[in-house]
Amino acid sequence: MTLTVFTPTYNRMAMLPRLYDSLKSQNSVDFEWLVVDDGSSDGTAQLIRRYIEEAPFPIRYERKENGGKHTAYNRGLELAAGTYFFCVDSDDLLAPEAVGQILQTVSRLEKNQGIVAYKQDLSGRRLSKDFPLKTEVCLFHELSLVHGCSGEFSLVFPTELARAYPFPVFEGERFVTESVVYDRISPRCPMLLLDVALTLCEYQADGYSSDANAVMARNPAGYCLYFMQRVDLLPRVKDRLVCAGKYWCFRWISGNKTLRYRGKHRITWIAGWFAGIAFRAYYKLVRGF
Repeated sequence: MTLTVFTPTYNRMAMLPRLYDSLKSQNSVDFEWLVVDDGSSDGTAQLIRRYIEEAPFPIRYERKENGGKHTAYNRGLELAAGTYFFCVDSDDLLAPEAVGQILQTVSRLEKNQGIVAYKQDLSGRRLSKDFPLKTEVCLFHELSLVHGCSGEFSLVFPTELARAYPFPVFEGERFVTESVVYDRISPRCPMLLLDVALTLCEYQADGYSSDANAVMARNPAGYCLYFMQRVDLLPRVKDRLVCAGKYWCFRWISGNKTLRYRGKHRITWIAGWFAGIAFRAYYKLVRGF
């Protein structure tokens, strides 16, 4: 099996038929659809079991206790049978030739290389800036930090490499930003830039992006880790200092003393303590947590 198309889902029974139809329309069936249900109560299990009986490609389904999308992602990595791993959210769908384009591209990848391609909304608008000219392969974090190419992307990783970098899980928290995992994988997984849109997106009113402030307030340890990792990736001292300050701020909010910075910019980390005081006041007085 070359490709696992992985979908974490929670109470998205109404959206899944659209994704399923897009999978049926693909021009290759050399993939599996792996669905990890994060404790849905809306009939998702019955829907997917019906699809299993009729689909022209293999479908695997597992239901787990609700723990957040990041825990479903970790379970998906454990179960994936494909050589490559492609996460497609339950409210998204695939472009008509996405699987074929992925399969054609992975045939020329080197060991531990992945693919980064575009996402676009249903009107055809790209959700990121254009890839840098004359650059065929780069590290994922360099897209935004070096080349200024920010936004939402479709990402295909070698499964075995991705398994080495699961999401951390913090007690009492139900969300960790995907950038935590992508920043960890990035230095070890050069990405081939594929100049096509693989994923079509429609953001939902109940999605994580709908209330980012509340998500940050409820999951401070995850954000503390994100800012801590970013200190060593950012090229400019000013940006590193901002992340160091936010690291301290969210460390204080979370009370998680195990999240201790051990990177290469210790002076910035120490200086960030003072910036952290200002950030803590901002998030308390302005953002309300």
